[in-house]
Amino acid sequence: MSEWFLEFVRKNPAASQPPPPQVPVVPQVVDLIRLNKPPVDQIRKYGAEEFRATTDDDAERAEFWLENTIRVFDEMSLTLYECIKCAVSLLRDTAYNWWNTLISVKYISQQFIYQKRKEFLELKQGRMSVTEYEREFVRLSQYA
Repeated sequence: MSEWFLEFVRKNPAASQPPPPQVPVVPQVVDLIRLNKPPVDQIRKYGAEEFRATTDDDAERAEFWLENTIRVFDEMSLTLYECIKCAVSLLRDTAYNWWNTLISVKYISQQFIYQKRKEFLELKQGRMSVTEYEREFVRLSQYA
């Protein structure tokens, strides 16, 4: 501060002191996209596609899907948890059943698995349509 101002303040105690310099407050950096929408809603906008495994699929198609999906996750800078959540949301039909099988092996009791295996082995079409029978066959086949 200048000499003149210091002298003025000393002689005139009623004069107000200048306010202390303000320390800028830096806001916490938050990813606003993640606050607004979960990544599952956005992955399709980045080019992620659903994956439906069929008997006609080959390993090359599955690998292409996986590489494309990983590229999208990298572009979005997703956490590991978000990657898993988003990848599972893209699985359909038998691909989703495969994923559930992996989870089931870890968390479902042997007695339950034995019962479902028995249902699979005794499954008959009966009055079910071919589509219904196939759906039930695929659902129970994870326990076979």
